[in-house]
Amino acid sequence: MTWLTYAFASAVLLSASALIEKKILQKVHSIDFSAGLALLNFVFSIPFLFLIDWSQITRLTLSLIFITALLASFAFLLLTKGIRHLEISTVSPLLSLSPGSTAILGFLVLGETLTLLQIGGILLMIVGSYVLVTHKEKSVLKPFQQFASSRYIHFVLLSLLFYSIGAIFDRAILFNFHIALPVYIFFVHLFVALLFIPLAGIYGNGFKGILSGFKTSGPSIVFASLLTVGYRYFQMEALQLASVGLVSGVKRSSSFFTTLIGGELFHEHNLKRKLIASAIILIGIFCIIYT
Repeated sequence: MTWLTYAFASAVLLSASALIEKKILQKVHSIDFSAGLALLNFVFSIPFLFLIDWSQITRLTLSLIFITALLASFAFLLLTKGIRHLEISTVSPLLSLSPGSTAILGFLVLGETLTLLQIGGILLMIVGSYVLVTHKEKSVLKPFQQFASSRYIHFVLLSLLFYSIGAIFDRAILFNFHIALPVYIFFVHLFVALLFIPLAGIYGNGFKGILSGFKTSGPSIVFASLLTVGYRYFQMEALQLASVGLVSGVKRSSSFFTTLIGGELFHEHNLKRKLIASAIILIGIFCIIYT
């Protein structure tokens, strides 16, 4: 399979996961859901344990994976808070900015090059994000006021930054340090689960809240977990074959489908404008990919 096939498979599973998470978060608190999902992700990662070459396990390997797990944990917690309080058709296109930030970090940290077309794609994604939060009957300064006043948009954008930095670590772990995929999948989910246990105790109701979440939306959380492990697996496969900017671009093409389906499913507002914004962002993504 090519990197594009892996990345597109990741995008499809990511879109489905985002829609299910939105439905779950209407009933379950974000920290309880995040902790429950993290524990299930670890359970579903256990089969990878039997594929691990233990000679690859070093302090450096575990340290790098722990850092990316830490970034992923905070990113996901912030994102779930945003999804819980914002419309899915607003959150999803905002996350489409991640290929731009990831491509820039890939250039600065990993030495991956940016062409003029890729720079143009980044600018289009910024324009698309601007269209997303504007309304024709309001001032052109309104988006800046929204960004300044909505802490949940801040949460989403901060999660975007964490995800972008994490993607750099993922690429370095798999490509530069040649860590096998089973090692990464098993240990990253182990570390994320271990991180969310104390977080659930500090910011939620601990295991009581996690169990309450399972009682409320157990089957949906199980399905979301399977989709999460699946899209991460395909994303990591793609990262072994292509640059982090390209993989991130294809992965985040899921935003258009999430916006389209989620907007109809949850009866959200200004859907036409959000779809136009998503389309602009998608054009920007394709400019990054096809260079």
